[in-house]
Amino acid sequence: MVKQSRRWAATGAAVILAVSAVTGCSSSNDEPTPPDQSLRQALPANIRDAGTLTVGTSGPYAPLVFEQSGELTGFDVEVVRAVAERLGLNAEFTQAPFADLLPGVADGSFDSAARGMFATLQRQQTVDQVTYYSAGTQWLGRAGADLDPNDACGKRIGAAEGTVQFTVELPAKSAACTDTGSEAIEIIGFDDFDQAVDALAKDPDQGGIDGISADSPVVQYAAKTSDGKFDTAGAPFDTEPYAIAVKKDSALGPVVQKAVQQLIDDGELRKIAEKWGLEAGLIETSLLNGALI
Repeated sequence: MVKQSRRWAATGAAVILAVSAVTGCSSSNDEPTPPDQSLRQALPANIRDAGTLTVGTSGPYAPLVFEQSGELTGFDVEVVRAVAERLGLNAEFTQAPFADLLPGVADGSFDSAARGMFATLQRQQTVDQVTYYSAGTQWLGRAGADLDPNDACGKRIGAAEGTVQFTVELPAKSAACTDTGSEAIEIIGFDDFDQAVDALAKDPDQGGIDGISADSPVVQYAAKTSDGKFDTAGAPFDTEPYAIAVKKDSALGPVVQKAVQQLIDDGELRKIAEKWGLEAGLIETSLLNGALI
């Protein structure tokens, strides 16, 4: 198994982008929604006094998190900005490898984290999770290639380290191969999705990979914007809720959940989703620790 990882804090490679949520960074052209004072007062005192919600994220992961014209944008970025706006806070984003996001929330480096992060029972042991969307896993391959997520024994498949695809899905499928006497899946770990896409563009005989397993919105976006180089391999599967992670047992969790529910109820979340073509995964109810598996 090949791994390509680095600790963001050790290298100082984190990129910090401050975004004003109070002064009107709304997802639409409408006037910003005034903060909900009852929710603001329910915030942990240190966050309320600082006036800032620090958010760990990891890009590029279009259309969820990526830079456009030098600015951080995407569906997840706009959702978190809108949540912060409801709480009267500025959202300050710090980019780091995906595998470092939940440890960063747990140790207090970030108040929260968001980047197409599935709510899981395992993750729920170390952080609280506020659901806001629903997505699945899907595979990306070269156009015209014979790639089947249910029959990939002996293939070289990439995924971002720390994701459910890297830690759960691919190891399980590889074990199923070897259990039946077939060749294992060679699981290739990457720091981010774009690194995996670069490897997919190479021939497997020259160090490339046969496919990528990632979140369905990202795979579909990559296929759509690849000028015909890549295509989805099979339909989305293992659909689960996405969640914003916050420190375990913090007062921040219930407050963020109520803010997300406001965005759902008044249609703001739908506006954000429609902007990015992601309305198919909208949910009706935000849950605190609503993991299914």
